[in-house]
Amino acid sequence: MFHSANPAATVEAKQLLASLYKVKGVCTLSGQHNQMWHMSEVSDKVAEICGHYPLVWGGEWGFSDERNDIDNVKYRPRLLDEIRRHHDAGRIIVMTYHQASPTVGEPCDFQGGVIANLSDSEWLDVLAPTSAMHGVWRDHVSRLAVAFQVLQSESIPIIFRPYHEMNGDWFWWGGDVSCFKALWNQTYELFTNEFGLNNLLWAWNCDRPWPGVEEFYPGHETVDLLGTDIYPLEGRDEVYPQEWYDRMVAIAEGRPIALSEFSVMPTDAQLVSQPWSYFMAWDDLVLRENSDERIKEVFANERVGHTFK
Repeated sequence: MFHSANPAATVEAKQLLASLYKVKGVCTLSGQHNQMWHMSEVSDKVAEICGHYPLVWGGEWGFSDERNDIDNVKYRPRLLDEIRRHHDAGRIIVMTYHQASPTVGEPCDFQGGVIANLSDSEWLDVLAPTSAMHGVWRDHVSRLAVAFQVLQSESIPIIFRPYHEMNGDWFWWGGDVSCFKALWNQTYELFTNEFGLNNLLWAWNCDRPWPGVEEFYPGHETVDLLGTDIYPLEGRDEVYPQEWYDRMVAIAEGRPIALSEFSVMPTDAQLVSQPWSYFMAWDDLVLRENSDERIKEVFANERVGHTFK
């Protein structure tokens, strides 16, 4: 059964979502995230190693300046050109958004700007349409919405994963169930109903799916697909417990699920028992945490796909 959160989704967005449903449980599409300052350097390197270009190209909208140049907002014009290039090559585009805290504004540093905490009163201001802080939040996200409008005019669909790892307490949007859900719904309303963005697939993306993560799920009405970020934990041998995958399947209720950030490649057995719709390694961690031979093995696995229709 095909589920689209936005009834007005563009033809291209619906086609992309249908393709993710088609591979669900059958194979895992290959992917790679890239940071703004180098655009596609890691995807290019992975392709050089294994002979397959990752099908999913991940990018970031940015929040900083020279203080954190890898996420410098000055690269945004180049980012749109890079998205166009990969779309024209037949790749799936995933956009991550580390938004600057409205209490700080952009550009900002990562520590204290994105890694930050909001007080109860600050949360109320962010969510109150008449407050000055809400205006700052709206100004930030509207810049991204305008860029998405440009891409929509060019028939480019985007998997959008805002406010990820919300079940952790490090990002300013994380840790509080009710505030996060209100923020998610506020963003969905602005992008979909005010900016008319119908080219987006909304990806709810948690940190490791510990018990209780489902409390942060905003509901099927505003989510097209789900993802989780999983990195090795010190003192724990198993990187990808089966219970975490099973919990994501249960929350999704038939929707596609992705391994949306990771460093250590899944084992061959896990590619069978945990058929994520796609995986997206996080920038150069894939090169640092895996041998070239292991990367080649995974990309050559019959359970990993590099094309879609």
